[in-house]
Amino acid sequence: MNPKLKPAGMITLVNKASTTIYSGMFPGVVAGKYKIDEILIDLRKLASKAGVSFVMAEIEGINLKGKKLLLTGRPEIEYSLLSLNIGSKTNINPKLFIRGDRDLAVPIKPFSESYKFIVAQDIYKHDSSANPFVIIGGGFAGIEIAFSLRKRWPKRSILLKVKSGRNIKKNLLKNLQALSIEIIHKEPSVLYPKLICTGNKSFNWIKDSGLPVDENGRVLTHKTLQVLSYPEIFAVGDCGVIKDYPRPSSGVWAVRAAKPLANNLELITKGLKLEEWKPQKKAIQLLDINLRKKESKAFISWGKVIIGPFNYLSSLKELIDKKFISKFDLIKDIDSDMSSEEEMIKCRGCAAKLAFTPLNSALKKLDLIESSKDDSINIGILNSGKTLIQSVDGFPSLISDPWLNGRLLAFHSCSDIWACGGSVISAQSLVNLPAIPNNLQEELLYQVLEGINSALTVQGANLIGGHTLESEKISEEPFSLGIESSLTVNGIIDDKKYFWSKGGMRKGDQILISRSLGTGIIFSAFMNGQVKPYILDNVLKEMNKSQHDIINYINQLINLNPRSRIVNACTDITGFGLLGHLSEMLESTNSGQLKMKLEPLKVILELDNIPIYDGVKELLNKGFQSSLAAANQVFLNNIDGDKDLRFELISNDFSSDSSFYNTMLKILVDPQTCGPLVVCCSSIYSEKLMQQGPWIKIGFIAE
Repeated sequence: MNPKLKPAGMITLVNKASTTIYSGMFPGVVAGKYKIDEILIDLRKLASKAGVSFVMAEIEGINLKGKKLLLTGRPEIEYSLLSLNIGSKTNINPKLFIRGDRDLAVPIKPFSESYKFIVAQDIYKHDSSANPFVIIGGGFAGIEIAFSLRKRWPKRSILLKVKSGRNIKKNLLKNLQALSIEIIHKEPSVLYPKLICTGNKSFNWIKDSGLPVDENGRVLTHKTLQVLSYPEIFAVGDCGVIKDYPRPSSGVWAVRAAKPLANNLELITKGLKLEEWKPQKKAIQLLDINLRKKESKAFISWGKVIIGPFNYLSSLKELIDKKFISKFDLIKDIDSDMSSEEEMIKCRGCAAKLAFTPLNSALKKLDLIESSKDDSINIGILNSGKTLIQSVDGFPSLISDPWLNGRLLAFHSCSDIWACGGSVISAQSLVNLPAIPNNLQEELLYQVLEGINSALTVQGANLIGGHTLESEKISEEPFSLGIESSLTVNGIIDDKKYFWSKGGMRKGDQILISRSLGTGIIFSAFMNGQVKPYILDNVLKEMNKSQHDIINYINQLINLNPRSRIVNACTDITGFGLLGHLSEMLESTNSGQLKMKLEPLKVILELDNIPIYDGVKELLNKGFQSSLAAANQVFLNNIDGDKDLRFELISNDFSSDSSFYNTMLKILVDPQTCGPLVVCCSSIYSEKLMQQGPWIKIGFIAE
């Protein structure tokens, strides 16, 4: 965590999830001693603090010859050095699933899934007549979980299924019996829910990749922790073992390996001789019974010797666990006060665009081009008779994963085409890379372009060209955050008369929105290290979805009813927020109304119906806002404003000084990256669109 000691080059952390659970405290969570959030290690925050890129992806193999890490559903990542610390999975007897009880037999790993399974069983916690809950496996892991479940479920029958011939130490057995945890040896009923704690085994892709493994599938290494025959690869923890020094898989050795691994990774980057590590043969382990706090006791084991239970051992385990997990409190706690305005990190993504006022003023001064009032510009008619439209967008990297940034950029840029009712056909990119070694530039460019292309191909479009630049700025680490990209997107509309403009609102139109708001607030908090991982995960999952399908559905309705105008006006919500982009729609509409000597229209927004991402209100209460939000407040003047540009806000809990009202004002001006589409259509078609989804009605048009 000391930047001065960080090895030179680009370092990337790859993990299937954005968090990892500290296994030593998991039984305490099951027992209700800790909350699940207390034992989660936030990998994005950890990586950010260390100046490391974070990639959330599942590993499916290694191309040893090409030095590439193979990932599920996305392009491979090249490496010069690779350190594997991927743990292991539960060693499951396939007969359990052959018997047809897959839904009722869940492995202890991954912990996130087994915890959901346990929580789902809480409905029977006080029901002594419910089917018994079975823990399969008589090792330390199974026994400790059994103790924890007894604390969680005081009355439910709990069975511990132990392999025939396996003996449990007398002092352990005595305490199991005292807590009415029944030991069984026969196969339990398929109707009983089961938690499988039958030891660990390696992931299949390790052996399939061609790495040298032992009889348990663990990667064989030298004492330097380098893999046999592959000095550029290191393996530690449950997935690796030093040849001729066999040991069981355990978190104790995984933690002990951390320092020699860190030292050797630093030494190899400097071309120095690596150090050898000889792990201890046996390790001390503490097994907590997890009774009531005052009576909580624990056992201590050293090899085959088990002593206890004693109160002080439980206190010792709690002290060790809390000390370990506290090492990851690298920045202020999530509930602490936010940074001062001067200390706040500037927003990236779409929120990095120029504010409305200077942008609008500059365009008015410019006589060379006419600023389009619509999201895409009409280029002309193709030989096929279809209309060609074009738009451009871009922003600095939002997160440190270059591939995902490329996808988000593409979806964000395509939304201008979708907002005009068009289908994307092609795009050209402009990528500004940091001034770093050529091989790193090559890898970053490859990842960005692959991300862009993956978002285009799902729409049947192609990346047809582009240009690159090298920044003069010295990039901060991680280097992937130094990438700035933009995309020129081309689309087509089957018939020019079906072009959706911003300015076509009609009296009585319903206003529909396609997804939630709040990305600017969430990413402001994220960039300042103050957002919970699951909140960001949910937002990124939604942003990483293309919205072309919902546009295609509307166009299919148009084809079925060619004389009907389904969408009267449309836009996408990006940098100027919902209120800003609706203001553009209303201004354009009323300009046409005045030319026809008609009464100007106004927008009625139903605040209660506007969808918001989880966590947004809490972050607003802590003072987080996008750096562009302040400039967007100019649009608040349109609330009960001039007759030609007027908004009215309605709510069941309406009061101009209420906390809800003030919160919603901030959400209305929050800039969105990969934000929602907004359409205005008659009530007949709005009902049809809402039934199809994902549209939500948030208001209507009135005089």
